[in-house]
Amino acid sequence: MAIASLASRPPPATQSAATLNVVDVARRAKVTPATVRYYARIGLLNPGRDCHNGYRRFSSEDLRRVAFVRKAQAIGLTIGEIRSILEQVGDGLPVCDRVVQLVQHRLDQVRRQRAELQATEQRMAQALAQWSAMPVDAPPNGEFCGLIEGL
Repeated sequence: MAIASLASRPPPATQSAATLNVVDVARRAKVTPATVRYYARIGLLNPGRDCHNGYRRFSSEDLRRVAFVRKAQAIGLTIGEIRSILEQVGDGLPVCDRVVQLVQHRLDQVRRQRAELQATEQRMAQALAQWSAMPVDAPPNGEFCGLIEGL
């Protein structure tokens, strides 16, 4: 119910519908004003404009969107993935199955990256152990670093 309204609402038409400024949203959402501006710039938020001064005016729905984006980022989703979720919601389509697929995909990626980092850690530890018994002299002519070239 709450998610469905995140992307489908039109930008606020009146100042009364959008009463929060950038700093208000940032403070309430516990993010920086730069984050709020960034989300607005990339289209994750749809602020209205104050007809008197042109400043962005945000609604409580924008505040909910910021909270949604931050929670989605906290579980590892990218801005692009979050955008696709919000677009799907905006099209009136259910998103929970898509969210599960996206999180599973990201989890698979994280696991692969962790395995790659562990392998790199092992190679580094082995190199350092091997080098501990070697002199660290200036390399002879033509070598970059005998330690690495000797691996």
